[in-house]
Amino acid sequence: MAQKAIREFDAKSILARHWDKYFPDFTYAYETVLVENGSQLKDEAASKNWLNEKPLVAKPDMLFGKRGKNGLVLFKDQKPGDVSLEKAISWIDEKSSSEQSVYFSFDGDTPIGEPKVDMLTHFIVEPFTPHSQEEEYYISATCVGDEDMLYMSAEGGMEVEEGWDEKVTEVAFKITDTEEEIAEKIRANVPADVKEEDKENFAKFAIGFFKAYRELNFAYLEINPFVMQGNKIEL
Repeated sequence: MAQKAIREFDAKSILARHWDKYFPDFTYAYETVLVENGSQLKDEAASKNWLNEKPLVAKPDMLFGKRGKNGLVLFKDQKPGDVSLEKAISWIDEKSSSEQSVYFSFDGDTPIGEPKVDMLTHFIVEPFTPHSQEEEYYISATCVGDEDMLYMSAEGGMEVEEGWDEKVTEVAFKITDTEEEIAEKIRANVPADVKEEDKENFAKFAIGFFKAYRELNFAYLEINPFVMQGNKIEL
C-alpha cells in the first residue's frame, strides 16, 4: 500500500478537525500557521491575533526530524518564551534566504556523518506553551509486520531516541483486537514514570490517539512532545 509523508502542520490540522471525536475529554487550541517566509507570517498576523499577542515558536516543516539538534527551533531570543512576531519574521527570513546544513545522526549533541545542504522553504509557527519537563510526553504508532505498534514514554523531546529501550514502552496490537481489548492493553501499559496524577489522562489520550491513527489511515503518527496540563493538551 502506498504511503505519503505529510507535514507536521497537516497532521495537526487533521487531528484538530477530528479532535472532539477522538479526544472529547481534552482541549487543544490549534493555533498554528504554515508559511514560506517572513512576509507571509506578517500577513497571517493581520487576521490571527495570537501571533501578535503570544510568544512564539518557529521551526522548519519539511519532513525531517532532529530540528532541535540542528539548532532549527526558535523558542527563545534572550530566554525561553520571549520570541516576538518580529523576531520570528526575521529568523524565518534568515533561515530561508540561504542554504542550511541539516544532520540526521547525532552522538549526543555531536553531529555524525555528512549533512544535507539545501534551502528551507516551509516553516510552522505556533504559540510558546510554558511548561515543565515533567509535563512533556511522547507517543507514536506505526505498523510492523502484521501488527500495529504503540510507543509511549514519560519523556518527550529531543532525547527520547537516546536510551529508547529504557525510556519507551512498546505495545503490539493485532488487527483483530477489539476497542475494549485495545483500551485494556493501553491502560495496563501506561509507562511507570508518567506522573501518578497524569496516568488516567495519559491512558485516555493514548486510547484516542491510537484510534485516530487507525481510523484516519495513518501509516505512522508521532507526537514528540505533547504537553499535558490537566485536560489541556498542546501538540
